[in-house]
Amino acid sequence: MIKLENKHIIIEVNEAGAELNKLYSKKYNLDFLWCGDSKYWGRKSPVLFPIVGRLKDNETYIENEIFKMGQHGFARDSIFKLIDTTNSSVTFSLASKESSMENFPFSYRLNITYELTDNNLAVTWNVINTDDKPIYFSIGAHPAFNVPFFKEDKLEDYYLTYKTKEKINHYIFEPPYIKESKVLENLPEATLKPTLFKNDALVYSGVDNVTINSKKSTAAISLSFKDFPFVGIWSPYYKKTDSIAPFLCIEPWYGIADFVNGNKKYKDKLGINKLEIGGDFSATYTISLL
Repeated sequence: MIKLENKHIIIEVNEAGAELNKLYSKKYNLDFLWCGDSKYWGRKSPVLFPIVGRLKDNETYIENEIFKMGQHGFARDSIFKLIDTTNSSVTFSLASKESSMENFPFSYRLNITYELTDNNLAVTWNVINTDDKPIYFSIGAHPAFNVPFFKEDKLEDYYLTYKTKEKINHYIFEPPYIKESKVLENLPEATLKPTLFKNDALVYSGVDNVTINSKKSTAAISLSFKDFPFVGIWSPYYKKTDSIAPFLCIEPWYGIADFVNGNKKYKDKLGINKLEIGGDFSATYTISLL
């Protein structure tokens, strides 16, 4: 486990999955990151690669051959190598190997950097094509934050605000796949309530920022991911009790789950990224503790 801190924030990052393990605010004397209680969901902030969401029947066609892969891919269950540290940043790396080729027949290197600046944590993904042909991939974030922030608060004391582009699409689930998309004129602030997640995650395109706000305090968590193709917002919904887990995930994505009527061809997936020979993909999202 690697620890970094500055005047405002303490983080810990695990070599297993290069997963964020702590996001502690000195201002509020509070870890805003979900604890990973398996009663609800045993992860904290997994990296989704080389797919986001689920493939139809957990399989896809790549060059006319079927490859099997579970939900969100395998990076989250892989051991990354620590390759660089500074006073304010840490970088981990995962390279393709023979065993990974059985599920994902491309050669690549994935570097993930966590960097602290004031009250912000910037997370940068860097995918490098080390193959002798173009490669295709998706990548996404899945950080979970404790909501409510404080024990005395209630879920309905919190609400979401958005910064959006002119065109917004809402991707509607027929779990675990996407059924359809609808164009929205705007995305108004939303008070948190369990029924928001009755049909699985809320997934949008055309969103550059999502902020979790409190009606009871000035505490807030803001995620900025300008020009990312998609964002997912999720907490598991429990029908019997009409409740959700005590956390909320804000998930910036470069990829999305298969459509119900998808053809299973990897290259045809909505949101798939193509990287030419020797190509280098980079994207950064930022978590701000306000």
